[in-house]
Amino acid sequence: MTDIAELLAVVNNQSSSSTYKMNELHVAASNLKSELSTLLDEGDDILEMLDNVDLFPENEQSVFGDSFDDLMSELAEPVNARKTTTIKTLNIFEVSGDYTDVLINAREFAEQEGIDLSNPYYAGMSQLEINNINRILSEKYQLSALDKYDYAFAGIIGIVMGLVDVFLVGSITDGNKNSPEQGWLGKKVDSGYEILVKNYAKFEYNAGDHQGSTPNFGNKSTAIRWLENAHKVLYDAANNAHVIDDVVKGMNPSNHHLMSLSHDPGILGLIVGVLDQLTSKATFIDADGNLLRVATDSFENANVTNSDGVEEVINAVTNWFGHTVSDIAGASGSKGRGAGLPSPFYSLTQKLHFGSFDVNGKDMDVAQLSEWLYKQGLDVRALTTQAIPVVVAEVLVRLYWLFKKHFYYGKSWKESMPLANSDNPDLQKMLLISIAAFETLDIADALVRGGLTPKALLSINFVGLVDLSFRSIQVLRSHHRHLKLLDELDDDLQVEWHRILY
Repeated sequence: MTDIAELLAVVNNQSSSSTYKMNELHVAASNLKSELSTLLDEGDDILEMLDNVDLFPENEQSVFGDSFDDLMSELAEPVNARKTTTIKTLNIFEVSGDYTDVLINAREFAEQEGIDLSNPYYAGMSQLEINNINRILSEKYQLSALDKYDYAFAGIIGIVMGLVDVFLVGSITDGNKNSPEQGWLGKKVDSGYEILVKNYAKFEYNAGDHQGSTPNFGNKSTAIRWLENAHKVLYDAANNAHVIDDVVKGMNPSNHHLMSLSHDPGILGLIVGVLDQLTSKATFIDADGNLLRVATDSFENANVTNSDGVEEVINAVTNWFGHTVSDIAGASGSKGRGAGLPSPFYSLTQKLHFGSFDVNGKDMDVAQLSEWLYKQGLDVRALTTQAIPVVVAEVLVRLYWLFKKHFYYGKSWKESMPLANSDNPDLQKMLLISIAAFETLDIADALVRGGLTPKALLSINFVGLVDLSFRSIQVLRSHHRHLKLLDELDDDLQVEWHRILY
């Protein structure tokens, strides 16, 4: 098939060259005809003037003589001195001998004439036809359409956001103290959560009917204390002194938010928090990884205890949310940054009692290491800070994808939307390249700051690591699907070839 395509490419070139040469001859003949017509017209004018020369006045006869002399001089010029047009001879591909000889001659002719035989199947097609075939093949075989600029853009975005992570996010703060290693962005996020707590407390106060002087909600401790009193929950036991007839092993004021599942600020905390309020129990995971439901001497909000049915559930949800806001920026008595709430589902790490890590001379498993990181400041505020450069990088890559699909490939805005193309392998690759470049800088910075010790974990962007893992699995899954598709298409081709040949 390829041999025949090469012969057709040479023949097609000969046909195109012949057509071009015929056009060239046609233009030259047209020019010659025009020049000859001009000469004939001039000759007719001269003959007419000769017939009437005796009728010219004497003073005009000299002008006629000069024109006649010029014409005779031009005709007397040598042929090689006149204006000429040279038309090169067309090189001809001669067919002789058997098929093998013809093929060899065709390839030699192609090399002499500079005919590209690297893809002879495209030789007889227009550029529009070639583009359409490439598009069909790309869609059918799910071929990657990424070019070097796509890879470069994704990598540069990852590097830039990685530098933002290194210099603006920084490291997790050291416990309840402000750390100079915390970046500018981390401090801004902490400040944003404080403002959220203050504004929410003020909003709730203004929405209710309260007597007496208005609290100073511009003070974080005052705002937190007011919310704690307004949204009392029985699962807010800081230590075992508040647990009735039971013990939650390892619980203390610095980790009770981590051990209490109701303090999870996500869907897990909402479900468990409402359940705890409706059943007058508190749910904890103790130091051994045991799931416990215990009674406490903490008070419950009267709006919950004095209602029932759907109203009780609604009041429990509202009470859970208000109490969550009161804890999200630290406790009312905290000095410095304070210990906030763990990130969603982070409390479940207390079930992971395996592994061995040396932390400041103390052997810890995964659950204990997770608790240590939380006490160092890895709470929902820290993870919010870490998420910012990761999210910005992904948004920029998706915007690039949107504009390229629309303006370069001519897709509609709806077809170009990145959310509608989340399963597109090329978009997945760009997102993976971006987060891989990001995490390369992040891990390098962590190793520089903490070396090969658990201290390096204080500088790791955990949101970036999770995203890198997710993107890697996503790309591997797409690659597996692509290989499976190629196998299916290959089977179809084999069936078609068998049908043609036999």
